[in-house]
Amino acid sequence: MTKMTLREASRLITSQSSAMTKGSDGHQFEAAELQTPDLTPVLEAQIAALRAVSELLRAQLTDTRMECDRWRQRAERLALPPPTPVAEPLRRRRRRWWQPAW
Repeated sequence: MTKMTLREASRLITSQSSAMTKGSDGHQFEAAELQTPDLTPVLEAQIAALRAVSELLRAQLTDTRMECDRWRQRAERLALPPPTPVAEPLRRRRRRWWQPAW
């Protein structure tokens, strides 16, 4: 099995003729599909690249979650306690001149 890079695989695929041919049932297909070389190395290279990207994204997600947890803990530690309710002083009821005294 031959290993090749993504660039080599891409060049291999794009260098093939892209002329369209009409089959007997009316289905159109590329002439390159008739003489396709073994694309297993190409697909393996793509799978390897996708796995590498997947691992990178998983690592970034883990780092982001850990950072979020650190910030949450810091915010909880530095958060101010809820304000204590302050009782309003009792206001004396003003007597108006037309009301009788109690």
